[in-house]
Amino acid sequence: MSDFIIKNGVLEKYTGNETKVVIPDSVTEIGEHAFGGCESLKEITIPDSVTKIGRYAFFCCVSLENITIPDSVTMIGDRVFFCCKSLEKITIPDSVKKIGYDAFCGCKSLKEITIPDSVKEIGGGTFYECKSLKEITIPDSVTEIGEGAFIGCESLKEIIIPSSVTEIGKYAFRNCKSLEKITIPSSVIKIGNYAFDGCEDLVIKASENSYAHKYAEENEIKFEAV
Repeated sequence: MSDFIIKNGVLEKYTGNETKVVIPDSVTEIGEHAFGGCESLKEITIPDSVTKIGRYAFFCCVSLENITIPDSVTMIGDRVFFCCKSLEKITIPDSVKKIGYDAFCGCKSLKEITIPDSVKEIGGGTFYECKSLKEITIPDSVTEIGEGAFIGCESLKEIIIPSSVTEIGKYAFRNCKSLEKITIPSSVIKIGNYAFDGCEDLVIKASENSYAHKYAEENEIKFEAV
């Protein structure tokens, strides 16, 4: 008997308890909660036939260490990898245009992630409590950093915001306790409340008289002109 419940190309549920899983080529979409709570799952192979990974697809797969997302995937839904505590590294392919809300929230072991130029928005809470994340490159395609996107990323030391970004959401970098430098371009015309709350050693690097400069002064954050 198959461990996969598949209907019209949608993998609705995995019912097995294997540590390594290969999804069949007949699957075009991984449905909501398909692998949710599969605590024994360590490694999964997704075929090129898959174009969408639905919300909560790997929710609380606490042992998941290795996953490769194929170039066919265009969307990573909300909370897809929520609380995947063992996930250390992931590469998002160039085909992905949107990363959903809280997508990697609680991935406490995540140290490295590559975001491609195809992504336009880093959603709210995307990397919430990714405590091991030391560095991340935000591509020039991104125009908005969502609310609470990097809350509690305690290992993040420096970040450069590209000139494509116009808005940084509230609480975006709250409690990033190791964050020492952030470079903000003149393109940014809105920074939400408490965006850098708890970043006690932070220096904002930006052009004089820019919105970021004024924000730094108003919120008593150290400033360095660039």
